[in-house]
Amino acid sequence: MQSRWDALATVRAVCVAAYVAIAIRYVAHYDLGFSLSEIRGAAVAIAIVIAALTGIDFFGKKLRKTR
Repeated sequence: MQSRWDALATVRAVCVAAYVAIAIRYVAHYDLGFSLSEIRGAAVAIAIVIAALTGIDFFGKKLRKTR
């Protein structure tokens, strides 16, 4: 039951994150006047940072458990 809860929480988190990203893109493009390529570049940079931090956290926990 615990893994099902984790999967459901993950799906919800991804859906909320996608909705927030769409809302931020709308505001940045139509209200602040950023071009789509500027928004895309910033989004890719932020995604790389988040993926790196998540990977460091995940593999750091695994390495600490083996000791």
